[in-house]
Amino acid sequence: MYQLLLDTNALIALSDPHHKMFQAIEASLRRGARASTCSVAWHEYVRGPLLDKDRARALRVIESRIIALERRNAEMAAELYNATGRRRGSTADCLIASVAINTKAELMTLKISDFELFVPYGLLLTDLSAA
Repeated sequence: MYQLLLDTNALIALSDPHHKMFQAIEASLRRGARASTCSVAWHEYVRGPLLDKDRARALRVIESRIIALERRNAEMAAELYNATGRRRGSTADCLIASVAINTKAELMTLKISDFELFVPYGLLLTDLSAA
């Protein structure tokens, strides 16, 4: 079993069974993946707009596994922020990446370009072109 960490756009894609991200998540779950998200991505997701049925579906997929930020995530996110050029607006991405790295989870996102600069620091990204 391997762990997937769903980014905000992956959670959003769960509302559309025809979306390539939905299908990739479904395929990963069939292969034995365990889906989760982190509190930063969950916050971005639930601030909406969001239908109750979509929220319920996302909670079923992640089985309510929402990983809280801990000190080690905050400190690693700061290191990632500094190491990748202190980019304006990248704090949430740094926090999400730090959770994925610290939990050894594969990050599923549609915004590969926002996260690929964290790969040299241990981030695993899902390649949707292979899905």
